[in-house]
Amino acid sequence: MKKAIRWICPLAFLLLCAAVIWFLHSFTVTDKTMQIIDWQSAVQINDDGTESPYLMDGFSNMPEVNGSYRFTATLPENLGSGSLLFETVGEDLTFSLNGTEFYRSSVTSLDNMLNMAQAHVPLPENASGELTVTCTILDNTNAMFPPLLRFFPNDLMETETYAYANLYGIPAGASALALLLVAALFLLGIARKKIDWSLIPLFFATVGLTVYQLVRSCGYYFLPETMTNVLSWRGFAWLPLVALAVYFIMNRRRDFWRLLGLAAAWSAGALLVFYLISLATDGYLSRYINTEITALFQSGFYDGLLTWITLWLSMVSALISAYVVMRSFTEQQSQIQTLKLKEQLIMDGYHAIERKMRDSAALRHEFKHQLTAMDILYQQKDYQGLGTLLSEIKKQDASIVQTQFTDNFTINAILQDASLRAAQMGTTFDAQVHVSPELTIPENDLCMLLMNMLDNALEACAQMKKTEGRFIHFKAEMKNGFLAVKCENAYAGEIKEDSHGHLITTKANPEAHGFGMLQMSAVAEQYHSMLDISFSESHVFTVQTALKLPKKKEKSAYAAVPS
Repeated sequence: MKKAIRWICPLAFLLLCAAVIWFLHSFTVTDKTMQIIDWQSAVQINDDGTESPYLMDGFSNMPEVNGSYRFTATLPENLGSGSLLFETVGEDLTFSLNGTEFYRSSVTSLDNMLNMAQAHVPLPENASGELTVTCTILDNTNAMFPPLLRFFPNDLMETETYAYANLYGIPAGASALALLLVAALFLLGIARKKIDWSLIPLFFATVGLTVYQLVRSCGYYFLPETMTNVLSWRGFAWLPLVALAVYFIMNRRRDFWRLLGLAAAWSAGALLVFYLISLATDGYLSRYINTEITALFQSGFYDGLLTWITLWLSMVSALISAYVVMRSFTEQQSQIQTLKLKEQLIMDGYHAIERKMRDSAALRHEFKHQLTAMDILYQQKDYQGLGTLLSEIKKQDASIVQTQFTDNFTINAILQDASLRAAQMGTTFDAQVHVSPELTIPENDLCMLLMNMLDNALEACAQMKKTEGRFIHFKAEMKNGFLAVKCENAYAGEIKEDSHGHLITTKANPEAHGFGMLQMSAVAEQYHSMLDISFSESHVFTVQTALKLPKKKEKSAYAAVPS
């Protein structure tokens, strides 16, 4: 089922993209066109009323043309709703459809007239039949002869205007959305302190796609002439390609090219299917692609199909970048949740150690009372009772005797727990600690650092097959306002690192482990330091750092309990 979903989801996305493109593209073309009505016959009407054939040879519009003429044409069927458009200057015109007169005009020329007067004569819906026009020349200097008759569909001008605007506006809008997405990703990277510098050339690519085509098509009407000339310079047409090339060079990651390859394969497959369907039905898509490919190879113009390919590359690259950022953000949130859980487990472990030490302190307090009882039994010469009490004290002593490493309660509790665990696995453990009983570093930060450090050391020693050679050396001291901490331990096997030199966990479930180093690094950075990790050929692993002690002590979440 999961495999099917992995294929169904990309396919559904491509079908959705195709549907969106088809829907938007339908706003850039129109099936409404102006049709020129061809005259099928023409006669000249003589002064005596007789008629003689008139041979038409294009549009004469010459001074020697004069007299009256009659032209006949057949209106094609299914014209739709619209008007007849023709020039009326210098002519007396009479229009008839199927023998019924429906228009008459007589317009003489005006002095210094630059443009011809035009007439729009509405026709009935789907008008058809024989159209007859009687034309008498009034002024042969400006008359359009024979009359140039055109069928003009309703709303043709508005439709063509919108289609022309959408032809450039929709791609510009798409590239503008990609531009804003890329800008948002870059600013998000700045906020997260993980800047993706490759987004800068991608940003310029989307800027070029948004600006150049739009300015070149209609910038003359809206922008100053100087700005239009600069932004429509032919060299800017290559800006998206150059910027995309730089972007691809900067993104040499295998993961990026895998995603781009998948997007290209799915898109090419979908385009091929739609192209074949369009080719079989003589659709617009196949004719457009064939025309653009021919124009591209013949003229070498960077236009048309190549523009769409560049736009596709820019938008897919922006979407891939967004996907990578969102995936990184999701992984980061998952790591944060895991780190919080790890932190909670560490603090729970510390609380258990703390309770154990409290119990040990209570037992030591009880031991004082037992000494008093022993003295009383001795004074009373109750040697049997004295022996019984001594046996109980020996059992208790075996469980409470622990090494005192330092007067700092938190560090001492952590070291005592680590020492006990090391003894149980046959690992030599020694610690040298010279710190004050009260530190200005909160207990939770000390726990994050020291418990992760010692847990990793104990796990490394536990992985050694032989107990010989297992050791952990721990050292902590205060110097010049810093708390210096160093832990050395033996290890077996190899240390794995990634391409950036970061350690990789060797556990079976890596996504659920490897957070100890992250927590220790976070604590070190919080106190203006860094975690120094090294390992030698003699299989000695070393972790050390120096935390800058805050001047003002932060309140600890737990009260120190005297030992």
